[in-house]
Amino acid sequence: MGRRLPRRKNQRKIAKRRERTSAIAAAQTQEGPVFEDVAFAKAGLELAERQAGYGAWFWNLQTGSLYMTPNACAVLGIEEGVSAFDDILAAIHEEDREEVSARVQAHLDAREAYDLACRIRRPDGEVRWIRSRGHVSAGADGAPAMFAGSIEDTTYQVETLNELQRSELRFRSLIDSAPFPVVITRPSDRSLRYVNESMAELLEVLGKSADTLSVPDLMSDTATYEKLRAQLLAKGVTENFEMSVERADGTPLWLLIKGLIIDYEGEPCAYLILLDVTERRELEEKLRVQATSDSLTGVANRAELLDQLEFAISVSNRTDEGFALLLLDLDNFKMVNDTRGHSVGDKLLVETSKRLHELVRNTDTVARIGGDEFAIIARHLDQTHGVSVLAQKIIDALAEPFYIDGIAMTAGCSIGIAHYPWDKGDPELLMQNADLALYRAKDEGRGCFQLFDEELSRAVHERMHLEHDLRIALDTDQFFVMYQPRFDAETREPVAGEALARWNHPDKGLISPGLFIPIAEETGLVIDLGRVVLDRVVSDIARWREEGLNVGPMSVNISPIHLAAGCVLEDVFGTLKKHNVPAQCLQVEVTESAMITDEESASSQIKALADGGIEILIDDFGTGYSSLSYLHRFTAHELKIDRSFVSNVHEATSAILARQIVSIGKSLNLKIVAEGVETDAQADFMTAIGCDELQGFLLSRPIKAPDFETLMRDRQARILAKKA
Repeated sequence: MGRRLPRRKNQRKIAKRRERTSAIAAAQTQEGPVFEDVAFAKAGLELAERQAGYGAWFWNLQTGSLYMTPNACAVLGIEEGVSAFDDILAAIHEEDREEVSARVQAHLDAREAYDLACRIRRPDGEVRWIRSRGHVSAGADGAPAMFAGSIEDTTYQVETLNELQRSELRFRSLIDSAPFPVVITRPSDRSLRYVNESMAELLEVLGKSADTLSVPDLMSDTATYEKLRAQLLAKGVTENFEMSVERADGTPLWLLIKGLIIDYEGEPCAYLILLDVTERRELEEKLRVQATSDSLTGVANRAELLDQLEFAISVSNRTDEGFALLLLDLDNFKMVNDTRGHSVGDKLLVETSKRLHELVRNTDTVARIGGDEFAIIARHLDQTHGVSVLAQKIIDALAEPFYIDGIAMTAGCSIGIAHYPWDKGDPELLMQNADLALYRAKDEGRGCFQLFDEELSRAVHERMHLEHDLRIALDTDQFFVMYQPRFDAETREPVAGEALARWNHPDKGLISPGLFIPIAEETGLVIDLGRVVLDRVVSDIARWREEGLNVGPMSVNISPIHLAAGCVLEDVFGTLKKHNVPAQCLQVEVTESAMITDEESASSQIKALADGGIEILIDDFGTGYSSLSYLHRFTAHELKIDRSFVSNVHEATSAILARQIVSIGKSLNLKIVAEGVETDAQADFMTAIGCDELQGFLLSRPIKAPDFETLMRDRQARILAKKA
């Protein structure tokens, strides 16, 4: 039974309750980590729902699919598996249905917290009261993406409150045995006049004494308490208030409080109902975390980052205090994934997020926005010095080795930075500006940071225009092929040629390959470009063969992107068949990076080319990650020593390395080509150490097809003259 206050406590009963409370607290303290896998997490969530009397729902606004947990379906009295909002709406009482639909849409439009009470009608005709709460989260484009929350059957509370208001006599009998805490207080002095049995048990959990307690002592959230009190005095009834109080063991307890003014023993008093909503709040917090956090690292996700950027902009507009947005990309993450596996890559991302958190302040935001890309909102920094210091600290910290599974590995990073308000714009524009700066940082060699400015913007936009023109060029026949001859190292006679793509822009003239090749690689247009070059080269070979001219094997470069796409065999053999040219007339040049991208796929395609009669040249040899390890795993016929070794043969180290490369290649029965030969000294040295062929500006620059044809005809004439 409830009791009037004050009165003496039953010491034995209180002692037993305290023992029970301590046991509960101890059990909670001993709980180990849960939700170790999805199935266990789902089962635990459903168990928690059944015990708490709540259910959860998830609505994908972009696909329209709706998921209700089994307990949520039970609350509504509908079958499990319902996946459409209209089916849910059908369960709403016909008199409430239109209002519910309108309020749901209003909450979606406003993107604010959702709290709705209404009636439902079960299939058997029974009318019940429910309360539904939810949260709207936005997607990357800013549009509402997910609507999720909880649902509970509040029929008992609603009917109880209505019944209490209709009959004071029944009210007194009901509150004594009510399964939820009830408090009656005197507004004039805020003292407790009555607590029921459930409230007495709650006070024991809170470690408070009802004999000397006042309402403010009970409600530590003074701001919420004052709002509740003001509503009671002004209207005689309150809306639902929720506040957190602290248990005796220090853990939080969430209470929902509803109040109204009643006549109690001849004077106006406040009647308060308190409901424990801790489990529901914890469920909602889990849903909120899922909607705003990256599932792997636990830092903010892209949607939350955009929300935080929006908030930072609004604060900056009011206070004139700027902030910086840093976008960073791990430089060696792909190598870790490829060589160590994705599980190690995931651990590296987790450790990276931890290291970033250690570098920033509590007021800053760390987010993972996809793959190995992270973002930081750094507040309270000056425009240049402060953010530059932070960026360099991040670069230095991520350059330090990570020890994962006992193995040391380095990540390194590049950073792009945008400021507000110096760099104006909305969140998406700031992201774009920082991304442009990041692109420039990676382009300048990685392991550095770049600040966004207008000059950078102009340069990047010029690149974007060039990309646009590149797409048009492929469709309008603006590309042509030039050939750079390869010469016999001993006789200096031309023996073969390498095909090189050239772009004649209708307005800008010749565009440097150093400008358009990287763009073609990044956009994937290099595949179409490779097909254009391949067709031109094989077409020229076919014509020269018909004219009786032997130009030696012609090599074409195959991009790593082209190899990764898996269509090289079809493109190469299909083109040879189209022009009726034997495979022996064509050579394919691949770089070591092409093999590193996907070793298994690259190896099988290269082997198939070689088996089909096409010779394989490894280009830029010596500049890859592990050059020598690839020689015994991939079919190859020739090595092209990278120009960096050739140009520096006057240095002892480069000369030694060049000798070693030639020696290794010869031991594997490979021909050796020295590329980038520009002086007689370089040519003589590379010949002396055993190179078979030379290629470079000393002997010939790239020339157009007619000039290459003339060069090879002259060679053929000299050969015939010697035979005569």
